[in-house]
Formats: sequence, structure tokens, C-alpha cells
Amino acid sequence: MLLWVMPDSGARTMEDYATLVSLFKKENPSVDVTVRVFTRNVLWRRVFTLKDPSHEEKPDLIQIPHYWTALLLRAGVMENLSQLDPGLSLTDCLLPLKENCYQPGTKDIYSYPWWFDLSALHYRADHLKLVSAHPEEDLKTWSGLLSICAALRETFGDVPGYYPMQNSDWRGSLSMRSALPCVWSRGLNFFTEDYAATLVGSKEFKDALRDYITLALKEYMPILRERGSLGTIVSGKASMMISRKQGIGSFSARRGVRVQTLPVPAAGEKTASYLSGMNWFISTFSQHKKDSLKFIKFCARPDIQLRYAKMIEVFPAFEEAFEPLISSTPRLQIYKEILPTAHILPNMVIMGTVMEILKRVLAMCATQIVENRFTPALLDRELDLTAKEIEFLLSIYKG
Repeated sequence: MLLWVMPDSGARTMEDYATLVSLFKKENPSVDVTVRVFTRNVLWRRVFTLKDPSHEEKPDLIQIPHYWTALLLRAGVMENLSQLDPGLSLTDCLLPLKENCYQPGTKDIYSYPWWFDLSALHYRADHLKLVSAHPEEDLKTWSGLLSICAALRETFGDVPGYYPMQNSDWRGSLSMRSALPCVWSRGLNFFTEDYAATLVGSKEFKDALRDYITLALKEYMPILRERGSLGTIVSGKASMMISRKQGIGSFSARRGVRVQTLPVPAAGEKTASYLSGMNWFISTFSQHKKDSLKFIKFCARPDIQLRYAKMIEVFPAFEEAFEPLISSTPRLQIYKEILPTAHILPNMVIMGTVMEILKRVLAMCATQIVENRFTPALLDRELDLTAKEIEFLLSIYKG
């Protein structure tokens, strides 16, 4: 059985999967398991080659972001899990994750939840007390966040390589997934309520993206520089970070560093967070569908859910494991407040492509900022063009 997975825990991914596979093989000694790790970009390209008869390696089980389900189902590469096992259920799955497992308009399950992450703001308590008497209040809004960044920049101006905000992307990219809370906080979405048109070209959407980009424009957050070349919260060369992972391991790496967690500051009238799920699906070309289904069910067990979530610092997809995890420390309990504000990308055929297009737009913005050539008009023009691309996709695929 061959698994295609993403680097859930960076350089430790193969080691963590080796632990997971060894646990599985204790119960299923006759099943051979091989794991291949691909970045999101490489996996995005590879899943569309599954139908190619010349493809040398046919995976059985593949890990994907939740919002790829409808597209890959349309591409004809996903096995109907409900047909493989009519008793398969999502009853215990956390509510936001369920919709992205079904074929739209049906109750047929095509992908199954594995784990999820949830965006939050983390800050060093010792740094923030130097610039704010009430950081929890000051960090409730995006304007408050920018004011805190300005004060931190002044306070730590003599620290080489210091930035108020650590970039959570290891490549230093501007991330659409990190920008989404600014969009949702304004009550916006990608599409109108009937999904007949896109809002990406609207003034409000453009303003929301500028909220996020301001972090790079004002040099509060480094861009286009790998994390290894910069300081971090733990090293004292950053004070805050918006991240989707819990960060327990990295925050605990240095004794005496106390990190607090809050909801992402509201750029509009309400707080919003980004919830991103990872799912499993079985390839229609798999020669080991029964074994693949065994592995999916193994991964859904509460003990395995809890163990793997702790290993890679994410959250279990099922209630029975989620509750014990977030109750384990006071800092994690803040996620009880964050979860109800969370939004998840819709299960639409075009959603994966839309995210790829917007990633290209932010990559262009990052380059322009570094070269001191960025202007708001440039972003507006790119988003207008993007809106036309999305409208074209909607006209073809009807979502």
C-alpha cells in the first residue's frame, strides 16, 4: 500500500509517519506500507496525473486539503468510501469538517477527515508588557495589532534582525490562508451567497487583503526570506506570530518564554479564524482498497487521533480526541473560543484553483514590496483580473 502525504511536521514528517505506520503494522502485520512525502504544490500537480497510464507509481491513499474534494471527485480519481463501507459515518467528526467530505448534494463520502489546524495569534508576554498594559484588549482589532507592531519596532529597534511579527510561512511568503481572516472579519467571502459571482474584485475584498499586506509594507513582518535566516519568537527576535499550528513544541523550546494565545485580531466588525482540514481519499486506481480503508479507520481512532495531533501540533478531527487535547493546558483552552468563529473553504470544484490564482497574486505583491515597487493600484488591477478568471471558471463549472 502506497501513501502520498504532505510534510505535516517538516523535516520530521518521515519519522512521524514511521511511528504511525509501525503502530498500524502491529495490528496489521501482513500489510506493507510505503510513504512518499510531497509539498502541497507538487501534490497539486501529481494528483492530476493519476489517470496517466504511463505513470509508474500508483498511490492507494492520498492526503489532501479538505477543499480539493469536489475537484478530484469531478476528475474521477476518488473512490466512493460509502460504497466500500456502507456503515462508514461522520457522526463523531467536528461539524465544520463534514461538508468537505461528501459529493456535493449527496451523502456519499469520498474523503475522510484526518486532522485540522486553526489560526490564532501568539505573543510573547514579556515583550508585550513593555508596550501595552492590556495586550488582550489592544490586540482585538487589526488597527490595534498594527499599533502594537509600531511600538514593538521602536522598543526593539536596536536588536539586529528583529521584526514584531514572525512570518509563519517557512519560505517567507505572503500567505492567502493567513490573509483570509481579514476577509471574513469584514463579513466577506469569495462568492456571493448563491455562488453565481465572485467578490474578489470588490473594494471590500481589496481592502481586506491590504490589511494583511500592511504587515509586510511597514516591515513589521519579513517576507521572501526563509525562517532559518531570521529570528523567531523563541530567540527573542520576534514578538508575535499568526499561525495555524499550536506551536507548543517551539514555544516550549526555551525555558522562561511564556507565550499567550488569542483569536486573530478583527479587521472588520467580527473576529474570524481560518480552519483548514486534511483529509484522506482512496484512489480509484488503488489495488489495495480494503487495506487503505483499514488505515483510514485506524487514523480515525481517538487514541491515534490524539497521538498524531500532539506529534505534529494540530487538532484531532473527531470530538472524542479533540476535547481532551484542548483541555490539556490553559493556553489551548482559548481554542474553545476560537473554533466557533472559524470559517472553512467551501467544497467547490473551482476552490483549489481559486486559491492557486490568489497565491500567485500575493507572490507578485511580495516581489513588488521587496523591490519597492508595490502600489495599491497594482493590487487592485491584479484582483480585477483574478475576478474575471474566477467568473470564467464559475461559468464553466457552476462551482
